[in-house]
Amino acid sequence: MGPSRHAIASRTRNPPFAADVTPPASDAHAAPGRVRVFGGILATDRPLPGLPAAAIGEDSPVFWSLVTCDVPHGTVGHSDGLQPVGRLTYSDGTLVTRATRESGEEISISDTGRFTLRGPHGVITHDAPVAVDRAAAALDLIGVVLPYALHLSGAWCIHASAVLTATGAIAFVAPRGTGKSTLAMACMRAGCALVADDVVVLRSAAGTVTVTPSGLPLRVHERTAQTVGAATDAADEWGKVRISGRLAAHDVALAAIYVLSPVDASAPVERAPRATRAAALALLANGKITELLGADAAGDALSRCVELAHATPVYDLAVPRDLDRLRDVTTALLGWHDAPPSATRTVA
Repeated sequence: MGPSRHAIASRTRNPPFAADVTPPASDAHAAPGRVRVFGGILATDRPLPGLPAAAIGEDSPVFWSLVTCDVPHGTVGHSDGLQPVGRLTYSDGTLVTRATRESGEEISISDTGRFTLRGPHGVITHDAPVAVDRAAAALDLIGVVLPYALHLSGAWCIHASAVLTATGAIAFVAPRGTGKSTLAMACMRAGCALVADDVVVLRSAAGTVTVTPSGLPLRVHERTAQTVGAATDAADEWGKVRISGRLAAHDVALAAIYVLSPVDASAPVERAPRATRAAALALLANGKITELLGADAAGDALSRCVELAHATPVYDLAVPRDLDRLRDVTTALLGWHDAPPSATRTVA
């Protein structure tokens, strides 16, 4: 089953992590302007529901500009007969393909149109069907288009969740629906700040790995939030609710990556280190846009994952299949990563 549209790098100790977080921004972006995502500013000429508006006077660089062109229904695909070099399919059947042309990269999405990227930073042109669902377009932008732009800039984006502990960020990877966001929510309730959910942006340099915060709040299914007693707002159209809590504000060092392995409800919470090769394969398999890169980019993708695996501990984490054991899992995790003081807890 493909990804879901709506699911949507010698280490030194960070300064106290409370200084690296900022209160969550409002996600009510009802008009064109500037939105903040993945550590930069996106200037947009059309509304992008659900993305946080950049603060007035904020001086962060504008990394991307989105220009929208209306086109008739049924006319959007790759231009000039270009043949796709990579493709992926959402779990709902939506087809995403990528093609390359001299003037830029094209990403075609069967229901929201064609996005043309001219370099890792710059103008993104969106050829959008008339009356396109802007909420779906926003999800495609943050789930596929910008991760591909970040890939062009040298980052590796994984399908994961990440939180900030006292020693750095820890990321959780696993197949869709197996508890990444739930575990991130539990860590937030234990005092951690959210770094990212769904798309975790990793960069490797000089033997270290950093994580770029997404700037987006955590959303989980309403029933999951109710089960653990998390404070939420109203459910969105897909039955998900936003979890109240702090968001990491700046790039942070990556302390570890955990590959979640569900085990029997009575089993102990344990971790086991992965060898570099197995760790790299896990990062490759959990790449956010690995399929979209195509066969020609497979060698480069694997090289990036090997570099990341050399620089970051990757563990298999045994997670009991029982929500009542979440406290045991978070206690173990924060014990391994110097649990933050209880005074920093901000989530009810």
